[in-house]
Amino acid sequence: MSKRYFINNLDSPLGQEFYSQLVKEDTEEGVHMATYKIDDPNKMPPKGFKKILKRYKPKLSRKKMLEECDVYVYDVASATQQDLDFVCDIFRNSKTTLEEQKVLILVSTVLTWSAMPDKVKPKVEKKLEEEQEGEQQEQQEQQQKKEEAEENQEPKEDENQEQEQEQEQQQIQQQPINEVPEVIEYVPWEESDYKLRSASAQYSQLKEWEDMVLSLQKDNLKVIVVCAGLIYGKGELLFQKYFKKAWLQQPYKLSYQPDGNNKVPTVHITDLVKMIIKVSESIPESNYIFAVDNTQDRTQKAIIQGIATGVGSGWIEQNDDFFKDFTPEEMDCFRLHLDCKTSQMFIGNEETPSDFEWHCEKGIAFNAKKILQEFTSIHKLRPIKILMESKAENMRFQDILTMISDHYRIPVINQEQIFKDAQDPNYVFPSEIQEDFNELWPAIQEYINNQTPAQLSEQLKIYYKVIKWRLSQNDCQNRGFILQNFPNFFEEADFIFYPNKQKLKMKKKPKKKPVVLEEENKQPQEPAVDENGDPIEQEQPEEQQQEEQQQEEVQEEEQQEEEQQEEEQEGGPKPEDFFPESYIVIKPLGKTDNFDYNRKLINFFSERNLDAYFIDPRKKTNHDTFEDLRIYIERNGRPYNYLQNEQELIIQYFNLQRIKDLTIKYTRKQSIQIWKDITKVKKDKRQGLVTKYTTYIQEQEQELQQVKQFPFRNYLMEFVVPVLNEGLVEVAHILPDDPVEFLAEYLYKRSFNVDNE
Repeated sequence: MSKRYFINNLDSPLGQEFYSQLVKEDTEEGVHMATYKIDDPNKMPPKGFKKILKRYKPKLSRKKMLEECDVYVYDVASATQQDLDFVCDIFRNSKTTLEEQKVLILVSTVLTWSAMPDKVKPKVEKKLEEEQEGEQQEQQEQQQKKEEAEENQEPKEDENQEQEQEQEQQQIQQQPINEVPEVIEYVPWEESDYKLRSASAQYSQLKEWEDMVLSLQKDNLKVIVVCAGLIYGKGELLFQKYFKKAWLQQPYKLSYQPDGNNKVPTVHITDLVKMIIKVSESIPESNYIFAVDNTQDRTQKAIIQGIATGVGSGWIEQNDDFFKDFTPEEMDCFRLHLDCKTSQMFIGNEETPSDFEWHCEKGIAFNAKKILQEFTSIHKLRPIKILMESKAENMRFQDILTMISDHYRIPVINQEQIFKDAQDPNYVFPSEIQEDFNELWPAIQEYINNQTPAQLSEQLKIYYKVIKWRLSQNDCQNRGFILQNFPNFFEEADFIFYPNKQKLKMKKKPKKKPVVLEEENKQPQEPAVDENGDPIEQEQPEEQQQEEQQQEEVQEEEQQEEEQQEEEQEGGPKPEDFFPESYIVIKPLGKTDNFDYNRKLINFFSERNLDAYFIDPRKKTNHDTFEDLRIYIERNGRPYNYLQNEQELIIQYFNLQRIKDLTIKYTRKQSIQIWKDITKVKKDKRQGLVTKYTTYIQEQEQELQQVKQFPFRNYLMEFVVPVLNEGLVEVAHILPDDPVEFLAEYLYKRSFNVDNE
């Protein structure tokens, strides 16, 4: 790279990518210059840059730029009117003389074409059509003369026929001819059409900046406007919200604008910087360059479908609620309709092929996986893959499972749900597995119900392939998963988390024999021929088929041995991408501490540097258990993954502790108050009994005092003697065996009625 560059606003996204491209060359001393959006005198120039110019020193900046830079790059997305006025004034100044070739590049946007309709294919000139019609008429007249000369030699009998034919032709010519409507053809806009471009009102200033820069004319100065498509890549600028929603699958379906048929030019930011460098190194004749990728299908719907397929769930729809958090500028970008042609500098043609090295030539849809890797690496996103095992199924285990799933936004996957989805006809399932799965499902179901290890068979091959397919989907690959109580045996873990391609290869089904009748056997065999007369390949005999199958099996065994040798040389087989990074065993919530571990499975993962983490939640709350598991899961670092930051988690933890303390304090106060209320009730009850007994005693004492006040003789004559006389009378009448006892019982019974009497 022989040019010395000046980058306006090096801290912008385009400036950062420019910096990463420029520093690839090992240079001992910096040769480039730049500015920052905000001047900071304490900032040192980065690697490869000689000086950071300050805006508050315009004279020094002007001198350094002219003397020590060859290419000046300004981006309309980060530049201001003052920046462009400054650089234009430098080259407009009559005192400024350029001894060397200088290049001023303005990186613009396709939004300056936002008001342009589709380009109609120009019609062929009428003069050429008239000349061709005149030549055809002359040829027809000459042919007619020859025919007339030949007809004169024929007998007169044919004259009547000729007259009738002429009359018929005249009648046909007199009939009205239906005019065929002209077919309008559209073609892409080219760089040479830049003078015709028009922008909508909100982007008219950008077009004025382009015109201002293009109006510069000076010796040894080349002005180029690089019209960039909508930029994507390296963490995403415009498409960041789309990639975030697709990565989280919230919502499950991505949405597109009204019909999605508008054509949206795009370009990867790495390709854009390469294009700018290419333009500056080999200066083109044109002053206007289209910097867009070579996508075959530029429609908005195809782009969104590519993001959904490569990153999200694969589903799209038209939903206006999807765009609630989009800005008006972002909405304008997705509504843009511009069909433009990629510059020949970057794609070339058959005569002059281009040497341009593309990063994403085919656009977003074709390179979705590559763009996703950039997106995840820049935003520090990584999948969280967990195995969780608990022998006792209870509500508390499900609550802990749900808390982890909701916090990390990862799906909970269990055996039953995988095969339930596989049977759903509306579920997207690989066609190459679907047929075998439908055929072998009863045997697979029997294996699942038995819950005992079995030798590898055809149904188990499909069983493992279905699980591998589910774990390789975008939601598991991007965010991770929680495998609930699965796998059950170390054999299952080996086949699921390691490739084992040869072992899981299905046996080829024998071809069905065609039914041949005896009569057909007697007839001589002729080569079969299709409609066009080409011979049809006939089926091979059984012996030949068996030989071919044996050869294929031998080749597969040899290939398997070679793979095993390679794995041994590399230190063992490499696991799948979805190999778990955390293995959690939750003890059951019973009273006993003894329970059976799955020791074979634990040893399997332990040999592969994944030790099980045992946790006893009996003496802990759900939140405390979750915090312990979160610390274990994040032992190698906490991913970004659009999660709550640690400060929010700390605040949440303290709030929960505060609520817990207040609850305990409130519960203690409440219990004390309840105890006081109960004590008060008991006390009141006792006081009531005391009052009742006291009143009774007082009444008895008063009666006793009244009795004591009467003379005893009067008391006997008034209350005792009459009753005693009645008793004696009864004794005289009845004459009991024991008169004394009879009299005593009589007096006792009458004593209850004394008060009433």
